[in-house]
Amino acid sequence: MKPLKPLTIVLVALCLLLGCLLSGCSGEEPQGKQDSGPREKVDGESVSVDVNSLAPAFAARTLDGSQASLRDYVGNNVILLEFWSIFCKSCIEEMPHIMELHNRYGDKGLAVLSINTDIFSDARIYKALEKAGVVFEYPVLRDTRQQIVKDYNVEVLPVTVIIDRSGWIRLYQEGYRPGDEKTFANTIERLLSDEGSEEIILASKEGKTAFAPDSVELVQPGKRLGQPLSLESLSGKKVTIGDGSSTVLFFWSLYCRPCREEFPHMYELAEKYPKDKLQIVSVNVDNRRLAGRVEKFVAPYPEMECIPDWPGQSDTTLANMLGVGVTPTMIVFDAAGKVLYTGEGKIEPAKIGQILDETLK
Repeated sequence: MKPLKPLTIVLVALCLLLGCLLSGCSGEEPQGKQDSGPREKVDGESVSVDVNSLAPAFAARTLDGSQASLRDYVGNNVILLEFWSIFCKSCIEEMPHIMELHNRYGDKGLAVLSINTDIFSDARIYKALEKAGVVFEYPVLRDTRQQIVKDYNVEVLPVTVIIDRSGWIRLYQEGYRPGDEKTFANTIERLLSDEGSEEIILASKEGKTAFAPDSVELVQPGKRLGQPLSLESLSGKKVTIGDGSSTVLFFWSLYCRPCREEFPHMYELAEKYPKDKLQIVSVNVDNRRLAGRVEKFVAPYPEMECIPDWPGQSDTTLANMLGVGVTPTMIVFDAAGKVLYTGEGKIEPAKIGQILDETLK
């Protein structure tokens, strides 16, 4: 049996608004339907399949101007993804039922992420939703580059995907027919009753796991910190970057399998170089809810301090400050806070060793 494509569910659009959109009442933007992207499934029955594969990690800008990622919810919630477009009638039909599921199970652990696949501006999407009378009570992600669509193999709309707490896709459906919401509810109830595995993993892409939109730009070699940066580790120790010691920052997540595989290499570097000249620090980008699991994971690596770079810890996260959007990411600073190296994905021990040897000699 061929691997099943990941997930999905419905789409959003408006029968009322459809005539207006097709006739071109949206101002300066191109009129009519977009030429690319998934199309509405209009024939046959909806297709729902039980799935057992890791959910691809993703992050995107939301319709209200903030950001959202799968990482924000996995581990604590059962997650329902609905993929939709403003040109999809059945997406609109499905939406009230998805909202009903959100209202029924939201306080029990269900998180709904609505993923709009259109290329148009936020203003056009808002206008369509307003005319359709649709008001979302959960995040609406803009997949204008249709990267999430590609990662989840969405070819028709709507698509509904249900992911368990451990990051595994458990149901994938193409299309919508009245009554399908009962299947969704049964799956959600079953998954909510299961605490999930202790190990939480998301599928990586090219050795990297995304937790911020791909518009984020990683700091480049040659950049300097304006002043020494002081941070506090999980153990309570003060860690300062750019104040006399070279520093390696290793950004990681519990959900990132490549990160787990790279930890031993990082620890070897920590043991190899003198601590008065080089500090190797792991930076966890998850959240406070997972503090216990993070502490348990780093316990076997006492030579590396771990900085909790969690939302709410400070005005901005270290990841945001340095433009880190995927894990694993490594950044090497010299003793004065100048960036010597940045890299995403698989670590190159020989190259890193060469840089550190030259810096510390």
